[in-house]
Amino acid sequence: MQHTIFVIALAAALAFGVFAVAVQRGAMLVRIDRLTALMSVIWGAISLGMACAGYGIGKWILGLDLARPNHFWVHVICGVFLVITGVRMLYRAFRKKTFIERRMEKIDVRHDTLLCLSLAVSCVLLGAVCGLLEAGFVKVMFAFFLFSTGFAVFGYMNGRSNGPVWSDRAYMIGGAILFVVGIMLQIP
Repeated sequence: MQHTIFVIALAAALAFGVFAVAVQRGAMLVRIDRLTALMSVIWGAISLGMACAGYGIGKWILGLDLARPNHFWVHVICGVFLVITGVRMLYRAFRKKTFIERRMEKIDVRHDTLLCLSLAVSCVLLGAVCGLLEAGFVKVMFAFFLFSTGFAVFGYMNGRSNGPVWSDRAYMIGGAILFVVGIMLQIP
């Protein structure tokens, strides 16, 4: 149960980053169509792939048999990964931005895919944390895919309706979740 809540918290925090980018892109959309739904699935698939790659890296590190029986170093490394990712998201929330008002008839799949890949490092780090802490692989797959896809759909729709207002707030929420979980991981 504890691993399930942990995986859901990590997947939700990453999904807030996906939401923030999708809101910014959705604010420029004239209409939402099937291509938008396809792009949301692409968001989920890339998040899933990168998290699975990170999970494999985490399991590989554990397989090197560097661990002592108490796994203290595993919690330290995982906490550092989470805090770094959280601080990176908080930085995105508070940095000064300039929005160029430009309308798009439909989603630019190539550009949005490149934006999705900008979150790939975060996905790999969070997947590595799940692997190092030996969370269930199936839980990780479902959580990262479903949360990222759902938050991308909601982000495009929210951005289309409300503009980029919620982008900074989403980065703040996601970064705060990761930061707090990273600190709490250090408490025995």
